Amino acid sequence: MNPELLTLYRKFNTAMAADDVAALEPLLAPDFTLTHMTGYVQPRAEWLQEIAQGTMHYFSSIEEHVAITAVATGWQITGENKVTASIHGGGRHEWPLHTVLQVQQVAGQWQIMRSVVTTY
Repeated sequence: MNPELLTLYRKFNTAMAADDVAALEPLLAPDFTLTHMTGYVQPRAEWLQEIAQGTMHYFSSIEEHVAITAVATGWQITGENKVTASIHGGGRHEWPLHTVLQVQQVAGQWQIMRSVVTTY
């Protein structure tokens, strides 16, 4: 397993669980999108703004499984985490999230291009 990419995945989840927009920003490509389990494709700026405003408030992310594979456009990191969050005022809930990150190296730095989240 690629240790740099595993570290990237863990930094992403740690920053998300801490609602740390400043830590998330350098990890995400400028055109990053997050496809939520509802199917909504959210642009980077909108997601970060919702975290900063507390509309999407994350409490924790507990890693259960991670796999890293090479793909034609870079790397894919697939992880399963138990994530506790309050989304759009819906109360605090825990979801078993299956996250697929598309990752590329941009100007010598690993960046997350896209995240697709479903449940498992």
